[in-house]
Amino acid sequence: MQHTIYRKPDYSIYPGEYVPLLNEKEIKEAIKCSDRKDIDHPAVNITDQNRSYKIEVVIPGVKRDELLIYVKGNILSICAVNNDKMNSSLKKKQVEEFSYKWFDRHLLLPEDADSTFISAEYKSGIVVLHIPKASRPVNNAHTRIIVY
Repeated sequence: MQHTIYRKPDYSIYPGEYVPLLNEKEIKEAIKCSDRKDIDHPAVNITDQNRSYKIEVVIPGVKRDELLIYVKGNILSICAVNNDKMNSSLKKKQVEEFSYKWFDRHLLLPEDADSTFISAEYKSGIVVLHIPKASRPVNNAHTRIIVY
């Protein structure tokens, strides 16, 4: 089965460098249909800071544009498709101790976490998110998060 790269049309909600966005609906469907042993649930660190929450997620071996991060209500979802691993089934390997095709993790955010101004950065296999705190409980709408 040939796997495709899931992309939306060529546009970005931010000025500057073009950041391709994964097609959220296709990724969700592909994860639902995939074999559960192919899905990894990455390790997470959550730090409660004075005016924000810091979330660190270990996702090695993927590119920044293979990450899908969004908030709906108070659920933070972090998904990734490792396209190199998806298309590498034809390669013969001697030893393969780590092989991640999909990453999928969902976290319940505190009621005062405001998804409007989340910042995300991906460096050295770790996604770092900073989620500001609001002074009162927030009803977060569906928000896509761009990873820099």
